[in-house]
Amino acid sequence: MVRRTKEDAMETRAKLLDAAEHLFGQNGVAHTSMAQVAEHAGVTRGAIYHHFSNKQDLIESLMDRVSLPIDEMREQIAELDDFDALEEIRQRTTEFLTRIQTNQRVQALASILLHKCEYIDEVNPIKLRHVSGRNRCIDDFEELLEKAKRDGQLPAATDSRMAVIGLFGLVDGLIYNWLLDSDYFELTGYGNKAINTFIDGLASAD
Repeated sequence: MVRRTKEDAMETRAKLLDAAEHLFGQNGVAHTSMAQVAEHAGVTRGAIYHHFSNKQDLIESLMDRVSLPIDEMREQIAELDDFDALEEIRQRTTEFLTRIQTNQRVQALASILLHKCEYIDEVNPIKLRHVSGRNRCIDDFEELLEKAKRDGQLPAATDSRMAVIGLFGLVDGLIYNWLLDSDYFELTGYGNKAINTFIDGLASAD
């Protein structure tokens, strides 16, 4: 009986997250109420507040259930004695684009964060978490570029921080524009070529 109750609670939580993902993506975060999420999920208002204290908690839980390539990269690199830093950058950025294009849950979250999340006071902690995660990614990629310099893959004069900011601007721009109209161009194909051109340009710079 206890196990069934726990399973029921997990099922209810999943329904609420699915409902929030749908409504946030459709109406925006600020224009979606907790009551609307509960109604869409087919549960009571009491049930939603049992699982989530507010919309911020809902969005954070949506973010928590998505695994990103940068997190996997940290785990995998920690187990390696040596690796090709530039190849890791190519693979992780390509995997990120591929996951957004093919994984509906990741795609929905990206759309919410980039297009449907008004960073007003109510959801400002989400912005802070988003920015914090981005900054950690920038730091990780900067370390990879520094390794590439030490390994002779990039010119010693390469400004690693500036290069990473440029790469992130490229990738974010591709995702932002693809989410506006996914039929206009093929994200992974165009993205791979753009990323490879950018990295090859860094490697061949005087």
